Order: sequence, then structure tokens, then C-alpha cells
Amino acid sequence: MRKTAFSICLLFLLSLTTLYAQGFKFSGQVVDSDGVPVTGAGVVCLEKNTIGTTADLDGRFSITLPSSAKTVIFSSIGMKEIRYQLIPGSTENVKIIMEWEENQLDQVVVTGYAQTSVKRITGSVAVLDADKFEAKAISSVDALMQGEVAGVSIKSLSGQPGTQAKITIRGSNNLTGTSNPLWVVDGVPMQSESPSLSKEQLATGGFDDIFVNGVGNINPNDIESITILKDAAAAAIYGSRAANGVIVVTTKKGEAGKMKISYNNTFTWSFKPERSLNLMNSAEKLAWEDELWNEFSASRYARSLTDNTVIYPVIGIVGQIRAGLGDFASMKGNKDAQDAYIASLRSVDTNWYDLLFRNSFSQGHHLSLSGGSGKSTYYVALGLNDEDGMLIHNDYRRYNVNAKMTLTPTEWARIDVGMEAARQESKMPYSNVDPFYYAYFSNPYEKAYNSDGSYAADNTWFTLGYYNGRSAEQVLPKNGFNILRELDSNYSKTVNTNGTFRAQTDFRIIEPLHFVGLVSYSFANNSTDKIVDKYSYTGFKDRLGSDDKSQTNLYGNISQNRMNSSSYVARGHFAFNKTFAELHTLNILAGSELRGSDSNTIFSKRYNYDPKTGTTSLPAISGPSDQWLSEVEKLNGEYFSKTRYASFYASADYFLGKSIVLNASFRTDGSSNFGSNRQFNPTWSAGAAWHIGEENWAMKAIPALSHATLRAAYGFTGDVNTSTSHLLVIQYLQQQYRYFGDETFNLGTIPSAPNPDLGWEKTRDAKAGIDFGFWKDRLSVNAEYYYRLSTDVVTSSPVQSTTGFTFVYFNAADIMNSGIELTVNGKFLQKKDWSAGASVNFAYNYNKVLKYNPVTKTGITSKDRYVEGYPTGAIFSGKLAGIAKDTGLYEFKLRPDAVISNAADLNKPDNYRYYLGTTIAPYTGGFNIYASWKQLRLSVSGVYSFGCKTYEKLKYPASYSNAAHSGVSTEEVQSQFSDLYGNHLNVEKDRTNRWTASNTTGVKYPRIYDYYGTKYNFANSNPMDYSIIDAVYLKNNSYLRIKSIILSWSMPRDIVKKIRMRGVSFNVALNNFFTITGYDGMDPEIPGATYPTTRSVSAGMNIEF
Repeated sequence: MRKTAFSICLLFLLSLTTLYAQGFKFSGQVVDSDGVPVTGAGVVCLEKNTIGTTADLDGRFSITLPSSAKTVIFSSIGMKEIRYQLIPGSTENVKIIMEWEENQLDQVVVTGYAQTSVKRITGSVAVLDADKFEAKAISSVDALMQGEVAGVSIKSLSGQPGTQAKITIRGSNNLTGTSNPLWVVDGVPMQSESPSLSKEQLATGGFDDIFVNGVGNINPNDIESITILKDAAAAAIYGSRAANGVIVVTTKKGEAGKMKISYNNTFTWSFKPERSLNLMNSAEKLAWEDELWNEFSASRYARSLTDNTVIYPVIGIVGQIRAGLGDFASMKGNKDAQDAYIASLRSVDTNWYDLLFRNSFSQGHHLSLSGGSGKSTYYVALGLNDEDGMLIHNDYRRYNVNAKMTLTPTEWARIDVGMEAARQESKMPYSNVDPFYYAYFSNPYEKAYNSDGSYAADNTWFTLGYYNGRSAEQVLPKNGFNILRELDSNYSKTVNTNGTFRAQTDFRIIEPLHFVGLVSYSFANNSTDKIVDKYSYTGFKDRLGSDDKSQTNLYGNISQNRMNSSSYVARGHFAFNKTFAELHTLNILAGSELRGSDSNTIFSKRYNYDPKTGTTSLPAISGPSDQWLSEVEKLNGEYFSKTRYASFYASADYFLGKSIVLNASFRTDGSSNFGSNRQFNPTWSAGAAWHIGEENWAMKAIPALSHATLRAAYGFTGDVNTSTSHLLVIQYLQQQYRYFGDETFNLGTIPSAPNPDLGWEKTRDAKAGIDFGFWKDRLSVNAEYYYRLSTDVVTSSPVQSTTGFTFVYFNAADIMNSGIELTVNGKFLQKKDWSAGASVNFAYNYNKVLKYNPVTKTGITSKDRYVEGYPTGAIFSGKLAGIAKDTGLYEFKLRPDAVISNAADLNKPDNYRYYLGTTIAPYTGGFNIYASWKQLRLSVSGVYSFGCKTYEKLKYPASYSNAAHSGVSTEEVQSQFSDLYGNHLNVEKDRTNRWTASNTTGVKYPRIYDYYGTKYNFANSNPMDYSIIDAVYLKNNSYLRIKSIILSWSMPRDIVKKIRMRGVSFNVALNNFFTITGYDGMDPEIPGATYPTTRSVSAGMNIEF
């Protein structure tokens, strides 16, 4: 019996040995600490990393391992890695429990040159993972980041689909260039150094740079993470492009395992502007015009009937009717007929916002496939975004293709290749009358269409000058002007096609030495076609010679721009990483980089364009031939640019155990953008971090402490100001030549003197910060203080005319930015079925110009855009004190140092000028609140901006400048609110609350008077300078906005499993629905009569197979 038992055991051991010699099965389930399956967890053999698999929907896995396998690595995004030691005989039905990464220090940071963690850096960084973007119905990357990171200000410039936002990191660093950060996508810096085309170079008009700048070509669904490098210690490795910060975008890659198919969509319904502008309706506007006629025109009109030297103002349609002008000549002197016609106009109450703007629909679709084996992985994605704009006939489309492959042919080599391509299309109706201004100012009694359905002519938009002294100059088409005809007939279409091809290698020369190389090539083709119909007012005014004075010889035109650009990057570095005595870790990299970019733009305008055949022809010469030829010469042109850079860089990191981090980086860049004396610019940084939370004494003293870190860093970065040139640049003059022998030379001017010393703008950056967390980071806080000094900032200075130049560019200004940033995250509830939390970030930035060469050497004047000791967006104007009872004009507070010796001193602007604030918000931030129960999740996110002011001085289409009466003395108008002629078009309802001789107190608006009327000599003893008076237009556009309210639901796993899918989720969102602000315009984020952001409702779903 014993022999039999021994034989069975021996046989079992022999079988087990044979099985392991051939390989064995390893299977089980991966779950989290709550017992929830970890779908897609990676399972890789440590000894043979080419062998691996992924867990299925239930977290289950099964893999055949070689006999030599001893350890298996389990990994999943956001969870702690597990190294499981295999136990012979216990390799089936194993249960693996993975824990979530509670410590924020373990968060992965991708810098573009390397990948590390928050724990191993000393600089200021912020990381946004893909889950931050989940279910957000926003198609642009920059809009997704708004309000998410302290110190990163993101401001929309337009609600037009496809336009990019303005991004500023820790304040503005320059005066003549931009403060845009450097974008890096999968290690490749974006080099969108597009040409700055002047009005002379682009006389054709129609150039649309909507797609030239920013990262509008990236589909947010392809993004894995976004890392924002805010200071020199984090960004100095990018050298003289990092002064404005660096945004590193990392797109998704494939993972080893079965093919994963993911599809998501979003459908969005956007609504017209909801904020009321409080404009007059037809009845109110007609009554207002009648009031002004009786006060300013009636008596003078009566005198003019017997004395043709008497002039009188004609304001609005009522003025034209009462005076019997134009189409109303038959009613002259017949008040009953006039009153009847005015009464009929009250029934026409056109809401131009309803006609010009619309509720719109947009949709987005994204499909991706990923998978692979241990030796190769792939990721392929297709994207489509189709958006309708709020303005009629405005639409935008984007098509994306993204393909990536990672190859591991051997254990010592990895090759990553990728390709991204995008096509963007934008169509925008075109008119030389801004539709947003028209909707604001057009009179409500004007009809859009005649009774027969034809376009109705606007009787007041262009008639002010015609009926007030300029009849010989004002020529309109026979069919008049109608804004809808303009938008229906004329349009501008822009198409951008771009792509990037990239290859990156990582070769292990000898452990721990690696060589990492990257090569990329990018191209972009941008084309704009602007087509103008011959029957439109825009086409009527855009004609050659003296044709624009004639109502015949109509012809349209097409303006075309073609910009082609390309860029390349080639870099390589050696990387060394080794730990000594299990205590000291050294990480060093050193290498070099070459990059360059080329761009070429050709523009042209052709007349008599036929859109059906594409044919064009020049019209016959009209007017003086030299003038006509000069205009023709401006119809074509070309602009090109070329830049080259060479760089050398190095960085070193030292880690002492788990608590001390030291790092330093160095880089020097050479650029063809600058003078021969200053082409190279060295930059560097150094930093240190002390992880107090890793010290034993801290763990014992504060058991609840999960992490605590002190960081300090100092560095030196730079910026390339591409808006200037160190070269001798000539601007050719049109139709001006000099003849020498048989040669003909085109004359030109050289406004800016060459400067071989023009160089880089430099920024010194220092920061100190602390971040800590309690209770496994259920509560975490990050606080930082920074100081940035930008020197050698490029500005222009006038030079003596004897030099032959007008001005020269110098590195002559200094700008300081300092501030604090605070981020607080809290997880209030974290149970199996319930979770809730919130985060808020706050940033304060103090900006000041330290050195600047002003236009005027004495005092501050209206010509000085920047002033030493004040922010770059400083506002200098008068302090409004009310409306004077005696004059009815605006009163302003005198300065304490004002010297008033006579009445004329009351007119001097220097006696009233105060600092009133800044156009750049010093306080910015955002917040997010979320709560979830099982598969249901609700999140609310918002942004705020405080302390920003702006002049809402809309350029009135109607003013006294439109009129002309020669030989008549004039009375200077203090503001637009006092200008009688400004009431020719629509105004706010409360404009009737004005000063009059019988109503001198408690009024909102000043007196109205006629520029060509009674002479009061107000300018002799009242402030009239626009820089002081503009204070009446100053508005505070601070706001707090709920950007999105998102409700999402994920289908339970048991149901998903039954339908053989990996996951299904649905979401619905409200976007931009709630805004708290004291601003009374359309949109505090985009103030003025502009394209505002819109409210929208979106719904979408995500399916994974």
C-alpha cells in the first residue's frame, strides 16, 4: 500500500516537472479593494515581457507561462502595480487584489523628453488625465482645460466654431509678441510660426488664421493626458521657447491583448444668446426720434423753408419723414400722412438677433481600435466633428486620423512610430458690415423682407451722411443695403490640412545606458477663398478706380490665400539611470536637437468672378489710370519665412532614498531669428524637493499624513519674439519706380533699422511651494508662490529722422510677474456604492512693467500703452464723478496734485488721469464638484475671473463724423452719449433718462447736443480728451460661470457581459447655462458686440467591445 502511494506521488511530481518544463497555465481574477473586477488589467511575465495578456470584463485572465517564469506583473491605470511571485502548484484561480493609487506623488508626469512622477520633480507641473475630459461636449483641447489648473488662464476669443482660446500661464511676459505657451504633442514641439501679414501685404483681405495657431487639429478623444509645465525648473529643458510655459499632450497608445474597439458620440444643441441687451423696440425708438426732432430739428427745419442757409439735423426715419426727404417727399408738409406712416412702422418690430442668429446643432463621432501582443501594440482612431455656428451660414468640420504603433523586436530596443492627420473646414458668411454690430444698432422698424419676399432695403443704416450734408459722397446700390442679402450671398471658406509623421527609438546600449532619438516632419496647407457677390453692398463698395461712385458696372470678386508650411525636428540624447547601494539614484540625459520651419503665402484678388465657371476678368479702367493701376498692383503678392534652430541640452536628477530630490537642467539654443551677435542663448534651472511625509519622524508625529513635500526652484528660460526682425526689411511702394538705364526698380521704404544685437527675451523664474495630503489623500492641498522677471523684452523705439529710419527694435523692457496658486482637493465620501468630492483652484497674478521707453518723456499720456510701475494691461482714465447740474456733461475727479490756475486748466487731461485697473484679470480659477452612486455620476464644473475691466466703447456706425456741413462752427462732443447723431440708429431703452434743462438731477445719461448746432464752448473749461472721457465706457466683466453640469450612467457589468461588450455608458450635459456677473452685455468672457459663447445641451454615449 505504501509502495503504491509512493509511486503515485512520484508520478505526480514527475508530471508536474514535465509540465513546468513545457510551460504552465496561470489563471485567475483581478479585482480592486472593493471586490470590483479590474477590466483591462495588464498581465505580463517579468522574465519574458513579450508574453502577456489583459483581464476581461470580469477581471478574469488566463495565460500560458514558460517554465522559467517566477514573477508576473499586474498593472492598470491609476492603480498600484503588483509583482506576484508564482507558487508552484497554485497557479490557477488565483485572486489578485489591486489598490488604487491614493498618493498623488505617484501620478505620472510626461515632460516630452522623459517620463517621471510628481514625486521625482521639483518644478511646477499639473497633470490632467483623460477622465477629466470624460463626457464633456467640447471639441477643442484648450476649452477642455479651462478652469482645471491654477495659474493657467484660458479665455475664449470668439464663440465661432473652430477658433482657439488665448492661454496665459502665470501672466504676460512680453509687449510686442504673444504670451502663448509652447505646445508639445507626443514629444514634438508645434512650430506654427505663421507669417504676420500686414494690411499692405494683404490688400486683398480675406486671410483667415482660424486654423493657423493653437491645437485645434487634435481630437480630445485621442488624448491620454495633458501635462502643464509652469516654471523654469519644469520647462527649462525646452530652453528659449519655455518662458510662457509648456503644454505637453500625450495621445493614447495600444496595449497588449485582444483588440479593443471603442466608439463614442456627442450630439449638441446650442441656443441663441440669452442675455437681453435692453434695446428699444419700434414704438420706443420712433417716439424717441420724434422727441429729438421736436427738440433739435423742428424749429430749424421751419426756418429752412424760407432760409436755405439754415441747417437742421435729420435723425432716424422720423427725421427723414418730417423733412420730406427721399421716398417721403410726397408727405412733405402733410403731418397727418407723416403720423399715419410712422404709426404703421410701429407694427414692424424686427428682432435682428432672431434673424441673424440661430439655434444650432453639432455632432461628434470617434472610433478607435487598439491591441497587440508583447512585441507590438497599435492604436488607430478616426474622428469627425460637425458643428453649426450660432451665426447663420456659419459651420465647421474637422476630420481626424491618428495611428500609432509600438514595436519591441528585442528586449533592448523599442520603436514608436505615429502619424496624425487632420482636415478642418470653416465657412463664415462675409459682410463689410459686421453682423453683430448690425444686430445691435439696426433700427427695429426696418424690415428684413418686402411683401413679395425680396430683400427690403434698410432706410437708415447708411442714410445719416446722405441727409446731413454728404449726399454727393454717399452712393448706395439701386437695390439698397440688406444685411441678410450680404450674409446669404458672400462667404469666406477656409480649409486646413495638416499632418505629423513621427518616429522615436529607445535603444539599451548597456544597462543602465540608453539612447533615445526622435525624428518628426509636419506640414500644413491653409487656404482661404472669400467670394463676394456683385449684387451685394460689399461687392458694390469693393470695386476698382471710381466704379464705387457709380450705380452701374457691377462686378463681384474672389480673394484667395494659400499658405504652405512645413517643419522638422531631429533630436537624440543619451539617458543614464542607476541606483547605487539602494539609496542613491542618479538620472542623467544629454543630447542635441535640430529643428526648422518654412512657410510661404501667396494671395490674390480677381474681379468679375463667376462661381459657376471659375472665370475672372479685369474691369475697364475707371478714374485716373495711375490710381487704377496702383490698386491693381495690390491684388497679388507673396510672403515667406524660414527659421532654423540648433540646441544642446542636458539634465541631471539625484534622489536620496525616498525623501530628497535634486535636479538641474541646461540648454543652449541658436536661432536665425536674431542678430549675429546674439544668436545663442543659454538657459538653465535647478531645484530641490524634500518629501517630509517619507521621514519616519513625520509618519510617527502625524499618522494621518499621507504625503508632504517642500519644493523650491530657480531657473532661466527665454522666448522667441517672431513679430520683429533684426534684418534690413524693405516695404515696397505701389506704383513708384526709379529708372536706371534699361533697368526699372521698384521703390520702397525701410521703417525699422537693422539691429545685430536684437536677441532673445529672457525670463528668470523662482518658486517655492508645499503640497500635502491627509487620510490617504482624502484631503490634499498644493500651494505655491512664484516670481518671474522677464528682461530684454523686445519693444520699438523711435529714432531721429536723420538716421533714415522711423524706429528700431531693441531688447529694452523689463516685466515682472509674481503670484500665488492654491489647489484644494477633497474626497468627502468614498464607499463601495457612494463617492463624492470637490476640488477648487485659485490663482492671483501681479503683473508690472519695470522698465519701458515711453513715447513721451514727461508724464503719462494717451499715447503711452505701457507705463513703468503698472501692469501691461493698465487702464488710465478719469474717475467719473457724475453729471454736472449746470452743463449736463460728465464730471471727473481732479487729481490731488492738479494745479488749476484758470478755466483752461479744467480741460487738461493730466489733471484727471488715474489708474483704474487692468484689462487682464488678476484673480482666476475654477472648481469641480462630483457625486456618484453605483453607476450614476453627477459633476458640476465652473470657472471664475475677477478684477478684469474693459472699455465697452462700441464704434457707433452713426455719429457726427458721418455728417458734414462746411462753413459751420462746431461744438466738440464729449462722449457718444451726448452725440445727437448717435441716436440715428438703435440705442438702449434707458437713454431717455438724460439731462435736460428741466431735469438736472438723478439722471443716468448726460445732455444731448448737436455738433453743428448751438455753440457752448464746453471744451474751454471741461475735460474732452478721449483718454479721460472713456471712463464712462469702462465696465467690470468679472464673472463666475458654471461651465458644465454632467450626468452620466454606466451600464452594470452583468448586463454588459450578457451583450458581449466591455462597457456601455450614456451622458447628458448642460453647458454655459449659468453665469453670475455684474456685466450687462452679451458675454462677460467675450465683451462687446462680438461672437459670444453659447448655452448648449448635449447628449452622448460610449460603447466598448
